[in-house]
Amino acid sequence: MELTVALHTVFDLRRDRCVWDVSHQAYPHKILTGRKGRFDSLRQTGGLCGFTHPEESEYDLFHTGHAGTSISLALGLASGLGSGKDAPHAIAVIGDASLGAGVAFEALNNAGASKQRLLVILNDNEWSISKSVGSLARYLTRIRSARVIQRAGQEIHGLLSAIPVIGERVDRALDDLGEVMRHAVVPGHVFEELGVTYVGPVNGHDVLDLVEQLERVKDLEGCVLLHLLTEKGKGHPGAPTHPERVHGVKPGSAPRTAGADSRKLPGRESAVAKKPQGPAFTSAFADALLKLAEGDVRVHAITAGMPSGTGLETFAERLSLRFHDTGITEQHAVAFAAGMAKAGLRPVAAIYSTFLQRAYDQVFQEVALQNLPVLFCMDRAGLVGQDGPTHNGVFDIAYLRTLPNFVIAAPRDATDMRRMLEMGLRQAGPVALRYPRANASGSERIHSSERREMLPGRAEVLCEGDPAGVVVWALGPMVDCALEAAERLAADGIRIGVVDARFAKPLDGELLARDLSTRRALITVEEHQRAGGFGSAVLEAASRLPNVRASLRVLAIPDRFIEHRTTREEQLEESGIDAAAVERAVRSVHNSGHPVG
Repeated sequence: MELTVALHTVFDLRRDRCVWDVSHQAYPHKILTGRKGRFDSLRQTGGLCGFTHPEESEYDLFHTGHAGTSISLALGLASGLGSGKDAPHAIAVIGDASLGAGVAFEALNNAGASKQRLLVILNDNEWSISKSVGSLARYLTRIRSARVIQRAGQEIHGLLSAIPVIGERVDRALDDLGEVMRHAVVPGHVFEELGVTYVGPVNGHDVLDLVEQLERVKDLEGCVLLHLLTEKGKGHPGAPTHPERVHGVKPGSAPRTAGADSRKLPGRESAVAKKPQGPAFTSAFADALLKLAEGDVRVHAITAGMPSGTGLETFAERLSLRFHDTGITEQHAVAFAAGMAKAGLRPVAAIYSTFLQRAYDQVFQEVALQNLPVLFCMDRAGLVGQDGPTHNGVFDIAYLRTLPNFVIAAPRDATDMRRMLEMGLRQAGPVALRYPRANASGSERIHSSERREMLPGRAEVLCEGDPAGVVVWALGPMVDCALEAAERLAADGIRIGVVDARFAKPLDGELLARDLSTRRALITVEEHQRAGGFGSAVLEAASRLPNVRASLRVLAIPDRFIEHRTTREEQLEESGIDAAAVERAVRSVHNSGHPVG
């Protein structure tokens, strides 16, 4: 809060350029840049985005939601703003956990050598979502400790400067000694060794001192890093005891104010979140993995700075020697997992779908190319409601399906989560499980038969329906949408087949060939982009088969970024992949003989 006020005091952020890393810490910035009256619409349908967004304000330069990229972006801006004394300033605000990301160090390495004028503000509160980890975090802690020496040096400097004649010479000598002492406390000052001018640490909650510090450093040449010490959640009553919980504070039940923006999507009322029916997929994953790990010492859990988000806190407590939080370093985490697998272990890399994109090269080269048994558990695969397009995990099937050796699966409920984890740990090559930020079905529907054995490429028929009619092949949690649609249609005498595909790769070729040759239409439904996803895989398979009778329809997310909404259910409706959309698609076939669209 204090930093934001100081930045807007010292800089003209319509002319000067400021990039907020991740940008969920930019809420005070939104309030100060004309959005105060709409602030209670934050992360709601038709309201303000939870991150900076260029369409909201001229003050927001990028729509960012992934950590570590602010320094690279700001350095690029600096290169285009000119190098004259009156040129606009480029500023990056980054947290201590984000600074541990490899891309942040790549940017600092480039910035220190480029000599471009760039101000990097390090907001160091020792936390990301969880406690910052790694040797860089320990290094910054040592700098925090060095403040005692720094303050003492400042007091001595003031006293010596007041001594006539000899004071200045003695002060210079002690400055040299102080530099030696500082390097003794914090050896090899990392930032200065990179060619970056380091200033700090300073109190990040003293707004007047921050204004003074920013005025002092704004015109220094080259790359300057201003190190601020802050407290996570300062001012919030729960922050001292629950800083991790305070990271994601939810809106309260206070009534909307008269000045609030109450816009809704045209012609649509805000959806009401459904009452949870079963355990969250994240909890189902965490519980099942812990039980499997307790029975197999080869199983290790890896996360990239998200132990709570991936549900691994209990695993970390009970099996601490087999839990590895690498920090915000997805590339390293995946390569690390590959090394473990090569050594005979069974690593489980729990990384959000949208964040695994950052490690694509390691997924390809270190895992798929080597055909190593790394089990990827991709939470937040699908639409994520209030977080919006930076966090929607809707590209993973497309970027993993093209890689040889991969198995890609999606559980429809908690039971299949456990069975798929067991299956994944048995495989000799890489496996990816994708599951949403949602609750699993509470009904645990099995329908007419016991569940088939969980083998790669084996789907499960849940409803046969009319053997010559329509069949819906659904993936993961979309199975419930298909079953709900089937129940509605059955009330009107329309009997459809429902297949839980279970795998996007490999497909159940035998069952698919049967349905394509005997059914009137086959509809696929998935919580993924239309291009390159599960439906695309079915279309490719159909193109290789003779005697295809069925017409094909793919229900998937359209070719655009889906903006944030109050609930995931609203996004599903908007994308045309909820139960109502499945029902409409079936009725269009039933009424006209051909799918619409």
